[in-house]
Amino acid sequence: MRRIYFILLLALCCNKGYSQAMNDHVFPAQESAKPFINFDNKGFLINGKRTFLASAGMEYARVPRQLWYDRLLRLKRAGFNCVEVYTMWNFHEPLEGKFNFSGDHDLNAFLAMVKSLDMFAIVRVGPYYCAEWDLGGYPLWLKFKPGLRVREDNEEFEKYVDRFFDKLLPIVFNQQINKGGPVILVQLENEHNNGWGTVIPDNYFKRLQSKALSLGLQVPYFFSGLHHASDPAGDGTLDDPKRPNPWFSTEFWSVWYSQYGAKPTDSAVYARRTWKIIAHGGGGYNYYMAHGGSNFEYTNNDEDAASYDYGSAVGQAGDLRPIYYGFKRAALFARSFQDILENCTDATAAYKDIAVDSSLRVTARSADIGDLIFLDNPTKNVLKARIKVDADIPVTNVTIAPGEIYPLVHNYTINNVITLNWALTRIYGLVKQGNTTTILVEANKENAALLYFKVNGKPIAIQGAKGFKITDGSINLAAAVQVGSPTEYTFEVSGQRVRVLVGDASVMDKTWITETGGLPVIVSGASYLAEINLQNKQLSAKAEYPLTAKKDGLAHLYLEGKSTLLTPVYQLNKPFVSTVTLTPWQNKNASVYASTTYDDTNWFSSVDPQQMGTDNNLTADAWYRTTLDVSSSRKYTIQVDGGDRATAFVDGKKAAQWKVHDGEVTFDLEKGKHTLAVFTAHDGRDKLAAYIGAITDVDKKGLSGQVQLKKGGPFISTTTDWYFTKAEKVTDVRSTIPVFDTTSWKKYKIGDDVFNKQEGFGWFQTIIPVQEGNPSKLTINFRSVDEDATVFINGKQVAQHKGWNSPFAVEVNDTAALQKPIVLTLFIENYSNEGGIDQPVKINSIGDGMILSGWKMFGGPGNPDAVEGWNTLVPKTSFAGPQFFRSQFAVPQSPGKHLIWRVHTDGLSYGSVWVNGHNLGRYPEKIGNIGMYIPECWLKAGINQVVIYDENGNRPDKVSIRSEKEAGRVTYTLQGKL
Repeated sequence: MRRIYFILLLALCCNKGYSQAMNDHVFPAQESAKPFINFDNKGFLINGKRTFLASAGMEYARVPRQLWYDRLLRLKRAGFNCVEVYTMWNFHEPLEGKFNFSGDHDLNAFLAMVKSLDMFAIVRVGPYYCAEWDLGGYPLWLKFKPGLRVREDNEEFEKYVDRFFDKLLPIVFNQQINKGGPVILVQLENEHNNGWGTVIPDNYFKRLQSKALSLGLQVPYFFSGLHHASDPAGDGTLDDPKRPNPWFSTEFWSVWYSQYGAKPTDSAVYARRTWKIIAHGGGGYNYYMAHGGSNFEYTNNDEDAASYDYGSAVGQAGDLRPIYYGFKRAALFARSFQDILENCTDATAAYKDIAVDSSLRVTARSADIGDLIFLDNPTKNVLKARIKVDADIPVTNVTIAPGEIYPLVHNYTINNVITLNWALTRIYGLVKQGNTTTILVEANKENAALLYFKVNGKPIAIQGAKGFKITDGSINLAAAVQVGSPTEYTFEVSGQRVRVLVGDASVMDKTWITETGGLPVIVSGASYLAEINLQNKQLSAKAEYPLTAKKDGLAHLYLEGKSTLLTPVYQLNKPFVSTVTLTPWQNKNASVYASTTYDDTNWFSSVDPQQMGTDNNLTADAWYRTTLDVSSSRKYTIQVDGGDRATAFVDGKKAAQWKVHDGEVTFDLEKGKHTLAVFTAHDGRDKLAAYIGAITDVDKKGLSGQVQLKKGGPFISTTTDWYFTKAEKVTDVRSTIPVFDTTSWKKYKIGDDVFNKQEGFGWFQTIIPVQEGNPSKLTINFRSVDEDATVFINGKQVAQHKGWNSPFAVEVNDTAALQKPIVLTLFIENYSNEGGIDQPVKINSIGDGMILSGWKMFGGPGNPDAVEGWNTLVPKTSFAGPQFFRSQFAVPQSPGKHLIWRVHTDGLSYGSVWVNGHNLGRYPEKIGNIGMYIPECWLKAGINQVVIYDENGNRPDKVSIRSEKEAGRVTYTLQGKL
């Protein structure tokens, strides 16, 4: 948990202001790029225009290339004008020196696609990423480079960073906006302990900066991130005269990676947090994630599996959640009034008395072109606020939902003859269409559409005349909402038109602002509008609605001077099949590597077993083999370091299964020579959040280091009965251990935070009893102490260790000491966040056992695409180790239905699934039994093949492939003639 808390702490620090370690400043663009991307402390200027950045986090590495366009278009339709991406190092250089920027890895093609959609891009180039991605994005081969230390001024690390950047950065920089691409901002590094914003604390950051600049970085850039938090605006104004750039959040955590799908409260909660940014002076935000995607192959870290849905607006399978429409509402408003928001000052004092309600908070932003006033209901109750703006406008009652922030518009210049004096209703969006300005107004039965305009000329009501009231120099609209479709009201002044489309929230959710043929268009009535084409006065558009929802109603198209009804064209509605039939399963033995006769001549050889991946295999599985000779038949214990799961086979037969982190396993051996084979697997590598230093021994996988075999056992025990007493300050700890008594020393449970997430110091103590068997030495293993620890044995200082989440050991080999109970004492110094003894402390009394050497290693499960070796799966047959299973299926054809298919791995243990040769990722999921998403582009119209690798050999009898109705869609076309 500390990994998460640390990042939360960073976010809090960013919100409180600047420190030596971090700030929220941005380096300015080079002069050559400033006409294209620039900023001041009020806002961004893109191509010379004030631009609010509504950005959507999406990783191209988590989406098949064939679906990039679909996902980007869904984000664009939600009002996002920017996408933010990571460029995972191990995604592009999985094997040392072998770079991949093609196919699904084609970053240049992805950025070109972003540009084709008229969106911008923020690119976070690393070299570290986090992102709940395997090893935080570091290539696995970096672990095995002697002397390499990550994220610091280490020549070995920087050598490989430079080589990667030499390949990566030219791709990114050739797509900078001043070169015709979409890239407007670049982030160097990510969530580093030290340098955020424009802080350059050491030579490592200087080198990152100089490298990027030497390769052509010209757009603005920053280090590590800006305002990472689930509620980045916090409370209060975001204005800061010392900040040279606008306030921006590069990681506005929208929901969390531990969630699949939507919770009922998500939309309102994150809508409020978004509107706080808009109302308090923010220049933009980036949702992390707006679309999460999938961890295909072996890219997940140890906190997730195949799904990275994140509970996001656009789901893993492309479905739209309620939060999508909340994000759309905020983004379209902010972009509609970006000429205010990106060039404004705090005007709250001028409007503090606009509402007569003590529970209501009022904030305001003012610019030359107009003002925005925000009515904030922070309570859990509905508020009916009385709004009084001036003598000529009646007092208005506005109903504001719990937690809602309700925007009003005042004195907004639409054109040279029309000013929106007051909008006492929620404006959804504003669209310039030639000489027509269309205002989308969201109203309901509690809040009618109330718009007051000042005009320079004679206004003429064109449509909906009964709703207008015309006086000298003004025209006002008061309109009640109609359910089902927008109601149109239009007036004209000196050739300039204003069209007002009024609808409730459900109508506005189905209203889309886009363009075709260079013309801005509005389409209302479709649950989702995909591609649209207008040629020769004929319009054709692709649309969809959720499979579980009612059919969409009427649709309307609005161009500059006209509107027309669109005809929906559906395919024949036939019942669809929600499950597929799997052919009888076949199996292939994936445990042949345990056989005594297996030829391991070509396997990777070493004296001691090496960590998984040392042989350049990137999967989550590995086999190890050696031989041993024991003198008697009895129980034996093997001790070895590493992780995560292991199964031992003796002479081809399963002998034991254990967690390698436990340190040892005990099983029976007969006298004589044996072949020992160990199968190991892991669930993803640690993302190494906030970690700096050597990574060779961090989060080891497989078997690692010296292997000891000894008669008897087990020999590892866990310390219990810890006690704690607080220390007031750091002292000379060599001679100041306080006397133990139960009045000042209190019981302590491993993992508890005794410092209340504050800086503090304390003593921890336990008694290690005399160990059986009179061992010649005792090893005390600490997996993690938080943060710095001084270790004492029987009152004598024996070791010091700095840093948390870093294992270390202390050895006791004094014969006299081992014959008595040992007093183990720790002095712990905690400098930030929670602190104490993170993980159980283990006592190892194996002493000197037989060393097993001469190891062979084979990484990977074997070939899932192998043609030979398959047999019909015999009913009720059981297996003692890994097995491959395969079957075939045909996807039922359902015209007009976009069905989402998932492989449900019921009854299986751990493993991977392939469909038509594509690796869907790891199972089981850690966010519920949701099934493994099969991207539609990986399915065929005819016969499809599914292959499963189950690490325990569990039978696939309960495996099924089913349609996820909640994510499915009905597709149709909209047609119209102008």
